[in-house]
Amino acid sequence: MAGTEAETAADRRPAEAALPGGRPAWLPDLLWSLLLVVMAVGLTVAGVVNGPTISGVDEHTHLDYAWKIAQGELPYAGSELSDYVLDEWACRGQDNLEDALPSCADATNDVVGPEAYPGRGENYNFWHPPGYYAVTAVLATAIENLPLGVTFTTGARLTGALWLATAVVAMYLVLRQWHVRRWMSASGAAVVMGVPSIAHASSTVNNDAPAALIGVAALWILTRAFLHHRTGWVLPTTVAVLAASVKLMSTVAILVAVGVVALTAVPALRERRFADAARRLAVAVGPVVGVALVAGGWSALQAGRGEPGWVNPISGVNTAEITGLPFDEWAPTLTSAFGLVRDFYLQPALNSLVLGAVVALLALLLTASPFVNVAFYDRGRPERMLGWAALLGALAVPILVQGQELFRGGEYFPRVSSRYAVTLLPMTVAAILLVAQSRRFQIATAVVAAGTYLVVLLGFTGLI
Repeated sequence: MAGTEAETAADRRPAEAALPGGRPAWLPDLLWSLLLVVMAVGLTVAGVVNGPTISGVDEHTHLDYAWKIAQGELPYAGSELSDYVLDEWACRGQDNLEDALPSCADATNDVVGPEAYPGRGENYNFWHPPGYYAVTAVLATAIENLPLGVTFTTGARLTGALWLATAVVAMYLVLRQWHVRRWMSASGAAVVMGVPSIAHASSTVNNDAPAALIGVAALWILTRAFLHHRTGWVLPTTVAVLAASVKLMSTVAILVAVGVVALTAVPALRERRFADAARRLAVAVGPVVGVALVAGGWSALQAGRGEPGWVNPISGVNTAEITGLPFDEWAPTLTSAFGLVRDFYLQPALNSLVLGAVVALLALLLTASPFVNVAFYDRGRPERMLGWAALLGALAVPILVQGQELFRGGEYFPRVSSRYAVTLLPMTVAAILLVAQSRRFQIATAVVAAGTYLVVLLGFTGLI
């Protein structure tokens, strides 16, 4: 049976050179990893094939950014969407903008210009760092040039399979470091890829596509510090800089992870272990400085390229002007990141009522995850730090989102989408998965993992 001591012992031998029968010790992990790759690629391809319309989560702007880089350009404040993207937008359509887009014939025959499109036909997401878009531009161009007959748009969407496959394999390998059984580690990875916001970003052009991988990197930082007791600052800083070059909000899980490491400097100072305290503080200082340099540098570069006095065409759609004290308006949003998966968008062809029910149940589980973890593990246990990180991260996300919007435009979000907290997903899943293994909740784990992934996959293939 899955929970026997014999299997547990056999499943925790990553350091041995061979398993009984002469099999290499790494072979089972390789096979599980390959299975996860197939699952991730299959999910992405199904979404790309059966959801051809442009996503309502600003996909036209993300596609334009990648297309412009492929043409040797960069968008800026006030830059119009390229003709290619305008044609794709009109001809593919967008389900929530059916009556607002020009016809495909008018678009392709240049009867209308950018001003006929929503948002003045401008790329208002120019302010994001270019990391994701540069990778997408290179890979999409390569895919487009293959004898497959796919467009740049389809090629760009298919790059999501690479981000997703890398993320779930990395998730599996990090969980294995915590001595989680192989099938349970794979289950944790399956839950991550089955979250609708992750699946959506992985099958459309969206700079949230690397979010799951960045979240796993944050989990690795926690694992490195609390399980392996390694407190070097160079690798966490490198990871933070790479994450910031993709999307500034994607750094939230990284910053939370290094922040939790920094908090453990307090007991070190009390015990007069000053060298240890300094190392733990450096783990946070390096990434924070790195992220600040990326954000400041990119903002300064873009500030000198845009149209003077440019006004965001979508200002006020999701944001509002601050009329009182910021805290008065922010306070109701401070718990909005708990649950992580509640807010998502899928093209109607990929969505289903069953998926909505699964997401509601998963949101309850993920909301409870950090609290259950912290209550279950004793003080000083490394597993408990995952729960604290997930809890502090959920509280930090709304503050960071509101602060970023206030800095950029002097506005705030009346409702902060939990989608901004998606990088916290791997550590939150890991926090509850460790408890599930300790309590021998094997059947429940299998049901949640299989149900989450299969419902999304069946929706993406059009079977439900």
